[in-house]
Amino acid sequence: MSYGQILLFFFMCWLSYFAYWLLSRGPPNAPGRLSRPVEGSVRLEDLISKKHWARGETVKIADDGSYTANISRVAGNTFGENANRECIAFLVPEDGKASSDKAVSVVVDGLRIGQLSARDLMPFKVMLHGAGLHAQVTSCDAYIGGGGTAADGKKRHYAICLDVDWFEA
Repeated sequence: MSYGQILLFFFMCWLSYFAYWLLSRGPPNAPGRLSRPVEGSVRLEDLISKKHWARGETVKIADDGSYTANISRVAGNTFGENANRECIAFLVPEDGKASSDKAVSVVVDGLRIGQLSARDLMPFKVMLHGAGLHAQVTSCDAYIGGGGTAADGKKRHYAICLDVDWFEA
């Protein structure tokens, strides 16, 4: 075998592996929007915040992996790059009720990217009620990082953090 044939062989192997990798990823997930509109006619693209929480502690977002496509769209990172975006996140109580057992969705750019964890749900509900907002939409600063592709070709998880002070008056 000549040197050119060996290079051609390795190129064809790489090309077939790349085609397999692209095909094995499957079709992209559809964006996961809220199943029901919030308070009837409020669209997620047109959210208006009644209160913007001050910066304080870092709060992680609970994500079961079903909103990865939305997070990827919001993060805006291209193939293989890590995300690094600061943005405004809207905290939308589900069903428009102030019940303590209902989830609170985190929405950025009109796309749901997760929800508050059970650990952070109670302080949020208490401070929302204390501020007289009950089941209103609020906002806070957020950071989206991570994502991209690792050196071994595996997709890395996104890290979404809210920067809030629940105990602000």
